[in-house]
Amino acid sequence: MDKFIPTEVKDVTESKKRVMRNVENEIQNRSKRPKHNWRYAVIAALVTMSAMLFVLTEVLTENEPSVAEQPSPAEIDIDLSKPIFSEEQGVFYLEGITLGDSQSKVIEVFGENFTIVQEDDREEDGSEADVVMNYRGQTKFYFIEDKLDSIVFMNVDEDYFDKLFNDYGGFKFIFHWYLDNDNRLFYSKETSHILRASTTMSMDGNLYLSLFRAGQDHWGQKAEYLYKTQQNLKNQHPSPTNTDMDFAKPTFSEKEGYLYLLGVTIGDSPSKVIERLGANFIIEQSDISESDFYLDYGGVASFGFNHDKVNSITVRKVDKNYFDELFNDYDGFKISHEGDSDRFIYAEETYQVMKASTQTPKKDLYLYIGYPGPEFWENPEMKDIANPWK
Repeated sequence: MDKFIPTEVKDVTESKKRVMRNVENEIQNRSKRPKHNWRYAVIAALVTMSAMLFVLTEVLTENEPSVAEQPSPAEIDIDLSKPIFSEEQGVFYLEGITLGDSQSKVIEVFGENFTIVQEDDREEDGSEADVVMNYRGQTKFYFIEDKLDSIVFMNVDEDYFDKLFNDYGGFKFIFHWYLDNDNRLFYSKETSHILRASTTMSMDGNLYLSLFRAGQDHWGQKAEYLYKTQQNLKNQHPSPTNTDMDFAKPTFSEKEGYLYLLGVTIGDSPSKVIERLGANFIIEQSDISESDFYLDYGGVASFGFNHDKVNSITVRKVDKNYFDELFNDYDGFKISHEGDSDRFIYAEETYQVMKASTQTPKKDLYLYIGYPGPEFWENPEMKDIANPWK
């Protein structure tokens, strides 16, 4: 064991000092190095972005209606008295719905607040539809094999439709069933769509607005005939003429027994009327007259035609003082009774008569030129005048 006993004990003081200096230097060097806090910066950025997204989501949520506040299909609000009309390539639309659409398309637009009309009621209505959807008793949609066949709005605002009719630039016409009743219609030659406004179908005087497709039926035949007639007239007068006529004070004259109002008399052609009054007319037809069609100007002057010859002239809402003066100054044969609302000017050479009457709607004064009817010959003052129809 002697070999393990050190022969000399070394002094380690300097080694201790050297170790201590190295430790101190290492500590000092570490304190001078930059601190790596990037992980903390990333975490802080993520937290900040999350907070911003949360605030933005809350703001947007407050501005948008909640699911409970959004209208459900059953709560869709459409003014059924003022259905929006539009046209695209000859296809007519009411509130974006047109003929041929499905039941689901109607529900998508009008909602689920409808009832199904029973089959017995459909038969009474004369409908061949498989399904009829009734919205609040104001609008009905008629379907055949899930294709929309027709639409009826049953309580349309009349002022609203008046403006719609006047502003419409496509083909439109008027058809009269009765003297005080009319049907106003739009017609598309391309699709045979007809939009019809009428009080004829209503028992309570409401204005009905119907969209349907014309076939070889009454409306199809009327629409096609009047459409072709108007096209022929406009082709003869491609450039619209502007005239300034005072219909309240229509010019009257007589020449060789022919009575003229606004420069037009019985026997004139459609071209003559358009030359005098312009091309801004609406074409009409009536089941209560002998005229094939009429040209109507602003609802105050109309000219009836039979075989393309004028057979009647009507001017409405004439100034009463103006006519009083005209009648008093006329030197030819005339009839007027005290208290009688009708007055006549008669031309013996041509048997033409001009009648002035206030037996009209709202007691307006109307002037008519045509051939005399029974009320003329029954007048006591006519007993000495030859009656060619006796």
